[in-house]
Amino acid sequence: MGNRNFFKDLLNSFFGGNSPEAAKKRALKNIAKNLSKTKYHFYKTSSNEIDPSFAKFFYEIYKAISPAQAMIQSINPKAFKRIVIDNSLSDKQLESLGNISELAIIDAAKKKPLKEVFEQTKLYMDAFSSEFDSNKISAIDGVYTKLMGFVNFVQFDYFFMLKKFDSSLKEHNFSNPPRFIPISGTYVLEDLKNFMDVAWSLPFDSSWDEVFKLIKKVKGVDPVSPGVWKKILARIRYLKENRIVEMLIQLISEDPSYNEVYAAKDLYIVDDFITEVKKQAENTLTALKEKQTEGKIEVLLNQIFGTTQIEKLKFYTEAGSAPFERKEIGKFEYCEPLSYLKKFILDYVKKDVKELSDILLVRGEWANQELAAPMSEAFHQLVENADKIIALDNSLDDSVDLGLKMKTHLPRTERDKESRNIIHSTLNFVNTSAAKIILGSVNLFITYGKNLKMVLEDCIKPHPTLIRNWKDIDHFAEGKLKQMCISVYKEFFSFVSLMQNFHIEVNEDA
Repeated sequence: MGNRNFFKDLLNSFFGGNSPEAAKKRALKNIAKNLSKTKYHFYKTSSNEIDPSFAKFFYEIYKAISPAQAMIQSINPKAFKRIVIDNSLSDKQLESLGNISELAIIDAAKKKPLKEVFEQTKLYMDAFSSEFDSNKISAIDGVYTKLMGFVNFVQFDYFFMLKKFDSSLKEHNFSNPPRFIPISGTYVLEDLKNFMDVAWSLPFDSSWDEVFKLIKKVKGVDPVSPGVWKKILARIRYLKENRIVEMLIQLISEDPSYNEVYAAKDLYIVDDFITEVKKQAENTLTALKEKQTEGKIEVLLNQIFGTTQIEKLKFYTEAGSAPFERKEIGKFEYCEPLSYLKKFILDYVKKDVKELSDILLVRGEWANQELAAPMSEAFHQLVENADKIIALDNSLDDSVDLGLKMKTHLPRTERDKESRNIIHSTLNFVNTSAAKIILGSVNLFITYGKNLKMVLEDCIKPHPTLIRNWKDIDHFAEGKLKQMCISVYKEFFSFVSLMQNFHIEVNEDA
């Protein structure tokens, strides 16, 4: 017994009966045997070549789907989603979709107030999206998944693979019969893997009527005869169920363990489409609102300053903000409103409003001095705010203070997170400081304006009670005191209205 095992081990050591290489050869031999039992004898084991029958098999598919290739190539790939979705929309949805298109919204804004257009667009959007219940969404996604499966199958490069078997083959030319020759399996190894990727995901049992109807609706003819397509699917199904392509790959690559799993991938388009439609409508409305705001700003600038060309600040500007924006760190948020505020205080508050304040608050004899205090404090704080704006602006000079800090850290931001954080934090501080000055000034304009209105209402009384010597100070103002008050009140109202066109908020964390 011992001698028998000894000789068996000795023979195995010579002939490698249990070696990995021997096991591999046995496995490949079994694969070749299994492949030979199928009805397609595509592989010659003796020469490791792909048989011309393989090329003939795929040539028949290529010939059948060739017209479909031309059709598919003429359709914009992005259009497939819209073709499927549009075909599923009800008349009501199509109407709603038309009403929330860019052109429809712009046209509506010419005839109605923008607020009404916003409300109307929301109603149309709700009506459009409400009809997409789970069943409808599932059906649309299913049709699109199947359509793209067909598109990918048709667009597989059959010609590239077949030309390896017949170098004289002409693309989409079937007038002359091909002359296919055997070739080394390695030449089509990657083609086989790519083919599995597009073919194995095809649903073999479901109806293709809706997919073909869609393509026919767009192109006017069937992409493939339904009967021919049914035969193609049957052939592909046979390949898949009998693992013929997998066995070819195993034999060609001499890898019996090769086993890729190609699962069907469901595609989902409805949710993204609804989001896209909504976003497009919102973008159109936002653009209209911005345009309207720009128009309001221009009107108010002309009304307040007599021009729209207002002198910018020195450093807190769009140009100064650009380096930070390019690196997506942040930006100077309030360049426009802060420059308008500075000019308004320097050109109007420190001149016209000072003149009025001197008359009312210095020459005026108030019945109760505490009533004059809010106006006086508001005026002086506004003047101080102009100095604050100048100081904040100058601190951004890149040779001093905050500007120098940001200039120093800017080149390091891509490699140094701390430098990026420092600039981001500094921008937050600067923007918050600007916002506080603007919002604080708006409140001061309102305070001054409210008290000025109270003075105006009192002065038209037969016997004014707030300022006892109204007649005297009006005489000092050459009888124009009331008009001066009205003028300042209107200017303050206009400037506050101008500031309300900008979204200004204080970041408490800065």
